[in-house]
Amino acid sequence: MTGSTALGDQLDPERLRALLGAYFRTMASVVEAWGGSVEKFIGDAVMAVFGVPNVREDDAARALHAALEMSERLVELNRQLARDHNVTLEIRTGINTGEVVAPMGDAPSQRIVAGDAVNVAARLEQAAEPGTILVGERTHAATSTAFEFEGPTPLTLKGKPDPLPAFRLLRASGEARRGIPGLRAPLIGRDAELATLLAALDETIASGMPRLVLVYGPAGIGKSRLSAEFLAAAQARVPDLRFLRGRNLAAGEGVTYWALAEIVRGAYGIGLDDPAESVAERMRAGVASTLAALALDAAESELTTQALAATMGVKLGSEGPSIHADELARAWTRFASAFAAAGPAVWLVEDLHWAGAPALEMLERIANRATGPLVILATARPEFVEAHPGFGAAGGAPPTAVSLRPLTDQQGGELVEQLLAVAELPTALRAEILGKAEGNPFFVEEIVRRLIDEGCAGPGGRSLASDRCGTHGDDPRQHLCAAGGSG
Repeated sequence: MTGSTALGDQLDPERLRALLGAYFRTMASVVEAWGGSVEKFIGDAVMAVFGVPNVREDDAARALHAALEMSERLVELNRQLARDHNVTLEIRTGINTGEVVAPMGDAPSQRIVAGDAVNVAARLEQAAEPGTILVGERTHAATSTAFEFEGPTPLTLKGKPDPLPAFRLLRASGEARRGIPGLRAPLIGRDAELATLLAALDETIASGMPRLVLVYGPAGIGKSRLSAEFLAAAQARVPDLRFLRGRNLAAGEGVTYWALAEIVRGAYGIGLDDPAESVAERMRAGVASTLAALALDAAESELTTQALAATMGVKLGSEGPSIHADELARAWTRFASAFAAAGPAVWLVEDLHWAGAPALEMLERIANRATGPLVILATARPEFVEAHPGFGAAGGAPPTAVSLRPLTDQQGGELVEQLLAVAELPTALRAEILGKAEGNPFFVEEIVRRLIDEGCAGPGGRSLASDRCGTHGDDPRQHLCAAGGSG
């Protein structure tokens, strides 16, 4: 928080205590909703950690989501503070990633985390302008495909001999970008799986009934890439195919139906920051147009519109009805049927392993009770299949299941060669890439990305690059070609 000293001059101690209490409770609730924990409150500062004591693959992204939501929640809190105390607050945030020392076992209520990463985060916070979020280099590297940044800006930080790059966090991206910028390999080793998805599309078009398809495999195995290739092939086969997408989030507040909410937003072009009046106008006009195919009466149409809006956490009008679970389910069945009545459609629902029971039940109901040529393509990790072995099978045909396996060594080698465009990749380097990736396409890409980012660093830290590395134009494949030639 900035300007807390001035607040002490404006408010008496009791009011200042009440204000800070409201501020700390709000910020702590956001941190905890995203899976972090508040280590301690220091004066007017909140110090939070992600990845202690439990490490998650997306801890850096969770921290950034939390920081953005803290700024959003502060706007709401400031309305209350302006009304009650005639003051408003500003915050600035610093986020960094690195190794820390932390207690294990029965830790105290305020966990003591120490290390250089903590010190740098504090320095970034001090360097940030009020209302902004500054992110360290490692955090940026871990999240650059899912968030938008400004920078880097070199900062001279206290205690650091050299300037450190800092990035200003702007917003979360609408869709995480995968792969290596400027490089793209063809789909490798997934011909049979792609054919299965296209067959499901053909089946739903022929039958006129929805089809639930589940693609599962571990992180990085290629679920998103296969989904994208399926969509491209499907749109080439059915030019008027319509596509909507929704993601399940791992954490956060109000995410029960997040994937379905994104589908509604996508259908009617509604953004998260759109004003309430615009949302209401687009929902009423859009849903009425969609539902025209079902010839519903005015009351049913209005209730369906209200229920779909409730999925997004939006109430249309101050006197809108309370929406119960059964009404929500009926509304989604109507919406899916009406949407598909206009022609073949695909809904992509990603990361089903993070969905809760209400969202899963809703998807099952849509697949089993809606009508029309609609493919609901869901992606998940293997643990989802283990936890929900009968998902989608109740009341209808079992879902089409596609399990993605690791690439073979031959397929992995082909992927490396396609990415690097190197005719004679050194055998040792090729073997090390394949050995570390273990058939995971995402890991292959990340290893190649690291080689590019680190200036063609080779096995064991040995440089494979000659003096020519980096002098062969802008194509990173040429850089590595020079590296391979001098290996």
